[in-house]
Amino acid sequence: MIKVAVPLFKERVSPHFGASPKVLLVMIDHGIIQSEATWDVGGDSPMEIARRLVSLGIQYVICGGIYRPYKDWLIRNGITVMDNQRGIAREVIKKLLNEFESNGHEQQRVNGGRFHFVKSLP
Repeated sequence: MIKVAVPLFKERVSPHFGASPKVLLVMIDHGIIQSEATWDVGGDSPMEIARRLVSLGIQYVICGGIYRPYKDWLIRNGITVMDNQRGIAREVIKKLLNEFESNGHEQQRVNGGRFHFVKSLP
């Protein structure tokens, strides 16, 4: 099960990580969204939000911009950061899942970087 967090600005991907403590939390299993919820993770600063995401066991953060020290900290703590994303949060997630599914590839985390896709083993 993959846990994804998308910081929100209304229904859209927040233009900058830490601008809002409201996130869309999504659980994905084998490329299928199993559950999702909008949640206020609290925190008065981007670092507090980052700490809360780590404590929730989040594996991926999809966001707009993110200040480099926060991105590096999230990566060091096991979270893959997909930055420079924009649009309606649910549509961004569905687009990524569709790309994953249509390519017949399997997701793999590499060095805490972006989503990487590798061919599935037969």
